[in-house]
Amino acid sequence: MLSSSSTRYLLAIYELSNGGAAVRSVDIANLLQVSRASVVKCLKKLVEEGLIQKEYYGNVQFMPLGVREANRIYTEYTLLFTYFSQCLRLSTASARNDAIAALCYFSEEGKEVLMQRALKNAGCASPNRI
Repeated sequence: MLSSSSTRYLLAIYELSNGGAAVRSVDIANLLQVSRASVVKCLKKLVEEGLIQKEYYGNVQFMPLGVREANRIYTEYTLLFTYFSQCLRLSTASARNDAIAALCYFSEEGKEVLMQRALKNAGCASPNRI
């Protein structure tokens, strides 16, 4: 299981990569609002886990395992974000933050139950269907 920071970084890289393009460390730092030193530290861990590759002072790209993990994370994020924003009618910022928090901090069981609820209510027109 990935740490919460690894999950956040993989999601950020996925969002910045626009379908597989290389991503700059500074862009990751800006998106996550963290220092470049924090990015370097976490990227080193992701490289060691075989999720990404990074050239020295270069761009970041996914390895095959990283693509699979990032796709899984992004799919779960999208499901939860949509549920929070459309069904619960949270603001975009709150829906994003809460979806990421659920991915990073909920137990596997809690996350699974929440995603099942989100799937059950997919396309809900009003919060009364919850």
